[in-house]
Amino acid sequence: MGKLIPKTGKIGIGKKAIFFTFIAITIMALFIILFAPSTDTSLESNSGQALRARISVVDSYVSDLQNRYFEMMLRAATYKTALSLVFYMNATDSYLPNLDSVFQEVIINGTINKVPIDSFTKKKLMENSTLKNLSDKIIRSANDTLNVDTVIIIKNVSVFQTGPWNIDSKLNVNFSVKSNVAQWSKSAVVVSSVSIEGLYDPYYLVNTNGAYSSQIKRSSIGQNMWNITKVRAHLRNGTYVYWQNSNAPSFLMRLTNTITNSSCCGIESLVNPNKISPSDQMRSYVDYQFWGGSSIPCSQIYNITNWLTGGGLWDEFRFFKLDLNHTVLYNITAYDAVRAC
Repeated sequence: MGKLIPKTGKIGIGKKAIFFTFIAITIMALFIILFAPSTDTSLESNSGQALRARISVVDSYVSDLQNRYFEMMLRAATYKTALSLVFYMNATDSYLPNLDSVFQEVIINGTINKVPIDSFTKKKLMENSTLKNLSDKIIRSANDTLNVDTVIIIKNVSVFQTGPWNIDSKLNVNFSVKSNVAQWSKSAVVVSSVSIEGLYDPYYLVNTNGAYSSQIKRSSIGQNMWNITKVRAHLRNGTYVYWQNSNAPSFLMRLTNTITNSSCCGIESLVNPNKISPSDQMRSYVDYQFWGGSSIPCSQIYNITNWLTGGGLWDEFRFFKLDLNHTVLYNITAYDAVRAC
């Protein structure tokens, strides 16, 4: 009989192998549990990133609304309001009784005393161009593209000037933006500026019943560069000039027929005697002095012509006159001027 091999030895080796295999599997399982991302964790991470991206997009819209969109709509509405007011004055042959209240009503609602200003001007300038119209467009666009609800509350609007060639406007507004993830509530003070060049001067329109119009064009001639030749071109082209420490009114003051000096913003032009009736009037033809009925004595008024020398402007602009102060400002010498009386 052959020698029998004890079974216990083989069985012992198998148990050890199974034991070590179990340990290895257990350790791997622990690594998988501890370090491998689960399906739920991944979804939560993606959801967080989407939430942050959504908030960032809406926050950028809120920032643009406060820092860009309000200023853009204020600038556009300010110019159209100023233009509409001048056409309104031309249509009614009257000045504005109160600039601040009228300007605010027109720019926000497009009305004067609750009547659409376009019905007076026949221009449809404020149709779909008021601050309320433009706010509604922003609200609809934001809802369509970003799926957010925007509320814009216009508190007040004012208009003023800090320089001779621009109109400044200021808007006080509260607004809120609500999305499915967050809500923003803010207030803003927005300031905008538009050029007055190209606007019609109400002095000319109201005082001539619209027969003589003058669009504001800034003169390119420096203050120390004037002479009779440049005055001729200035009068011919209907340009405007600003003098430091001027006695002239600003553009906005002309809307209410306020004929006092505006040291920061006073502008003036020269009235063409060929466009008025009667052409020969004993007054300075500087616009605010002429239309305001300035009572300058004739001893201080000069005909800008000189029969003895043949100088002046009467060959083209007969009866044109200036006060003494303006003959100095425009550098008109005795060769081209003679006292009116």
